Amino acid sequence: MEQNMILSARHVRTWFPVRGIAGQTVGNVKAVDDVSLSLFRGETYGLVGETGCGKSTLGRTLIRLLDPTDGQILLDGTDITKLSARQLLPLRARMQMVFQDPYSSLDGRMHVGEILMETLAIQKRGSRKDNMELVLRMLEQVGLLPEHFYRYPHELSGGQRQRVGLARALLPEPELIICDEPVSALDVSVRSQIIRLLLDLQEQRNLSYLFISHDMSVVRYMADRVGVMYLGRLVEEAATDELFRHPLHPYTRVLLSAVPTPDPRTHRERIVLEGELPSPLSPPPGCPFHTRCPRATEQCRQAFPETKKAADGHLVACHLV
Repeated sequence: MEQNMILSARHVRTWFPVRGIAGQTVGNVKAVDDVSLSLFRGETYGLVGETGCGKSTLGRTLIRLLDPTDGQILLDGTDITKLSARQLLPLRARMQMVFQDPYSSLDGRMHVGEILMETLAIQKRGSRKDNMELVLRMLEQVGLLPEHFYRYPHELSGGQRQRVGLARALLPEPELIICDEPVSALDVSVRSQIIRLLLDLQEQRNLSYLFISHDMSVVRYMADRVGVMYLGRLVEEAATDELFRHPLHPYTRVLLSAVPTPDPRTHRERIVLEGELPSPLSPPPGCPFHTRCPRATEQCRQAFPETKKAADGHLVACHLV
């Protein structure tokens, strides 16, 4: 499988320093804290967890929109963590991002054609005429019309703006796309259209997705494997069907208990967490989930659990398993 791996993260940390009155560092916000994962060609890896767990920070770090504090990020075997901006530029075309809010991610002073043509200009692709033809073909591929070329973002619906964001990500012909909550801001009917479009494009182009979401139902439909994050750490990872059928970590069980069932006659016991998500500025000692876990023991309060691997590749970091 190693030859099919497009992205590998090893013990990645992304910490943000907190400055005191005199400018000295008084602490660190540990947004991502020792995360390792891999992504294979043509695969969708779902990354889930509640707001504030570090999902988006990890996604931005993996394609160097944010610089990691520590760890390795290998893109097709090349360590991109030490590359300068100039060295990284040729690799930018291979890894792109679709953002959660399509409106704020598009420049409102530029029409759609200018936004997309700019992407090709940065990559120094072809002549202006060739690029315009390429942009028009791309608009068609993502379900937009030629007249949208001259529309401004505020003249488009939310779904149309997200299609523009997807077109912008596809134009450099990437192999990897980080999808950061790409459908959470959309209406339900539009959401299903964008999800179907993402799946069709993945099949056509053999794309790899890191799909970040808090919606477990969408992740179950999209992802081949799922990683569960809590307070900057990856606490469980498994094939999608295995994770939904047999969750091992107590936090994963909490997330799954909130997923609605299609059959109203089926009852699922809802697990409600007590307390607030701890601050990443001062995470609790031991297992970070122990302050909210109903099954926590003294061992959970004192030592962070090692990640254990089952025969089927199921990974979990929990003393209780």
